[in-house]
Parts: sequence; structure tokens; C-alpha cells
Amino acid sequence: MHKYFYLILVFQVSVIIGQEGNYKFENFGNQSVLLSGNVTGSVADLGLVFYNPARLGLIENPAFTFGGKAYEWSTYYFDDVLESGNSLNSNQFGGIPATIAGTFDLKFLPKHKFAYSIISRYRTNIQTRYDSGIIEDPELPNFPDAVELYSDVLFRDRLRDDWFGISWAYPITETFSVGASLFGSIYEHSGRGDILINLKRETNEVLAYTNRLDYTQKSYGAQIMVGAAWIMADLEMGVNVTLPFISVKNRGSFAYQESLSGLSPDQDFLLALDYGDLASSRKTATGVAYGVGVPWKNHKLHVNISWRASLGSYDRIEVPEEVLVNLGENPFKEKLRSVVNFGAGGEFYVSPSLNILGSFSSDFSASQESINLFDVINQSSEDINLLNDLWHFALGVDLRRPWGTIVVGTSYASSGSNIGTAPEIPEDGDEIELGNIATRIKYERFRFIIGFEIPIIMDKLKKLPLPIN
Repeated sequence: MHKYFYLILVFQVSVIIGQEGNYKFENFGNQSVLLSGNVTGSVADLGLVFYNPARLGLIENPAFTFGGKAYEWSTYYFDDVLESGNSLNSNQFGGIPATIAGTFDLKFLPKHKFAYSIISRYRTNIQTRYDSGIIEDPELPNFPDAVELYSDVLFRDRLRDDWFGISWAYPITETFSVGASLFGSIYEHSGRGDILINLKRETNEVLAYTNRLDYTQKSYGAQIMVGAAWIMADLEMGVNVTLPFISVKNRGSFAYQESLSGLSPDQDFLLALDYGDLASSRKTATGVAYGVGVPWKNHKLHVNISWRASLGSYDRIEVPEEVLVNLGENPFKEKLRSVVNFGAGGEFYVSPSLNILGSFSSDFSASQESINLFDVINQSSEDINLLNDLWHFALGVDLRRPWGTIVVGTSYASSGSNIGTAPEIPEDGDEIELGNIATRIKYERFRFIIGFEIPIIMDKLKKLPLPIN
């Protein structure tokens, strides 16, 4: 099998799995999103099911029933694509599913508190296409007699990881509580890439190279988080431990087609592989987060630090040995380094009905081995990660009304990587000379958040000047 195989995987695996190597790529809740998730010790909205379930035991009459809506605009820039001097960008705008949560009680457990939640842990759907048009007199060392070149490249990525959870908390004292969240995870990651390259020579012969790859990984399992929370006179503290993912069922599929025609009868080839039921695996690293909330007058400062353990190399999808004979190694590998992230946020009081929220957070990538496959085709010794180290910034307002709370704001994140090289049409149908696919990739994301927090409706209505019994 030829190295073009890696070119497709570069975009499909690095964009999506790379996202999973950035642990703070997504945040949950309303205020918690605008505080960039720096709320382990002081979370007060529905995000507590994720950041620290123990906080549920310290909040009287939790003021939430469901979360709000977020909209995202994201862009990937690819500079100097296929050495054409042109740039490619892929823009996407759309709604992000809301985090939904609510509380309930069990009469036979009067001191215990419970919450349910639905979280879109990861959700991405990206499509990128490059159409070069007819390039006259291309400079190709392998084909000096080339007079026209046409390239068409299409990549599609889709990732969904939906969590359905139950959270529990028990206040041991009025100022100390413990809690846990159990989430069921439905995970699906799929990708497809198509490459078409046509080259016309001085003899009017046309070389045609085509390449297509599809793969899917599905996983079902459970994620458990346990936490503790304290409240002191002038300080709130909390710790939350994320346990490794418990895998219940996994499945993978892989299909690959590649062909070259027009070179010579001895060098042309056709290859087609299709495997519909491959063994696969999904793992996550243990994590610990610690946070404090510091009230000051009517304001509050939130500070957070988190650590994730390393994860040894393993195969996400187990590719058959007959494929590895040509590949050399399994491209669906994952290895994660240990990372520490930190951040801070603030709630700044303006009036009884208005707070301003602002925050920042680091998001260092844990991706290390072949999780992005630019390293496979990169000629330098430097590791490459599409979603490398990210920084998140957020700003918004918290509007308190008699019937509930509205949270409105925006967040921004960006990252970029200098990338290596990718193959050209093979000169002899086997050996491939390397050429640039692009010089740099940049990623930017803006999110616009509109959130609602509605307390128990009847309790609130009774406080309004309305004739309700």
C-alpha cells in the first residue's frame, strides 16, 4: 500500500482525535462556559454534574432545570495547498446541542440529592475540499513532460460522543459534601477521504491516480467522576477525580481503495480492501482537578488547576496483518502524555440583576504518538499536532430576572501548526517522492452562548404578584 494512504488519515484522524487530546476543548453549563470551566471548587450551575457533583449537596434549591444554546463559528486554514500557492479554508457555523440537566429527590433518601444530565461531550462535523482547477505546465520532478495537472481532494470528519448521566451528592455536614456522576457514553468517530489526481503529458497520455478511505469507530461504555466540596467563611474549595473510561462494547470498520492508471501495464495497479467488523478500543486517562472560589464583596474569583495522567500506546482500531504488511505500522494508534492545565475566571458585580463574567484557560494537548499523522509524512524531526496547545478566552453577562437567569456571552480559541509534507503521484507505481500538502494549518473558533436557568417553576411563580395558590 502506498504512502498516499497516510495523507488522507492526516486530516481525518488528526482533526478529530486531536480534539480529544485537548481536555478543555468543550465546557458545560451556562456560567461555567463563560468561566472556561475553572469552577471545580465553586460551580453553581448545571455544569456541576461534570465539574464536581459534590457541589450539588451544598447548593440549596438548585436554580436550574435546563441549559441554554450555543452557536459556533470555526475555521481551518490550509496555506499553500499542494504547492499551488493557494490557500484553503473550511468554515462552519451551526448550533451546538444544549447541555440539559435537572434535579430530583427520592423520598426514602431525604438527605441525598440527585441530578440527571445529557451532555454532548464532543460533536464535530467537518468537510473540506480542494479543487485545483487545470494547472498549466506544472513543475513536477518525476514528470518533466507534464503539461497539465488537476487535483481534487475531499475530506469529511464526523465525531459524536453523547453522555447520559445520573449525579448523586450527600452533604456530610452543612459545609462539606461528597458526590459522584455516572455517565453512559455513546461514541462514534468516522472519516472519509477522496483524492483524485490527473496529469496530462506531452504525448497526450493521461495519468490518473485515485484514492479513497473510509473508517468508523463505535464505542459504548461508562465514565465515572467522584468529587468532594467544602465551604468556608471566605473560601470555597473542591476536588474532582475522573476515572478511566469503562469500555463495554467496541467496533471498527475500514475500507481502502487505490488505483493508478496510464503509467505502464507493469506499473499500473488497483487495490481494494474492505473490513466491516474490526476489533477496536477506546481509553481515557485518569484526571484530577482542584479549584477554589474566593468571594470578595459582591464579586467572586475562580481559580482552577487540573492534571491528566499519561496513557500508553494502544491501537484505536486493530488493522489486519495483511494490511500492516504494506502500511508498516498501524496508523490508528494513540498515546497521550501527562498534562497540567490551569485557568481563572471572575464574576464581577454590577447590580443585583447584572454580573459580568470573564475568564481564560490553558488547554495543552496530550496527543503524542500518531494520533495525528502529519508525523508519518513529516520530513523533520519535530512532532506536529493540528490542535496543539490552545488558549481559551470568554466574556459575557449574567442577567438575573424574577423568573430565572439569562447568560449571554462569547468565547474564543485558536491554535496552529507548521506541517510537513505529503506524496505526489508515484513515478514507478511504488516509490513516492514527497512534496508539500501545505505549509501551515491554523484553527480558530468563536462561540456565542445564550443560556437559561429556570428554577422550580411553581416555587418561583408563587413569589410573583400573581393569584397562584
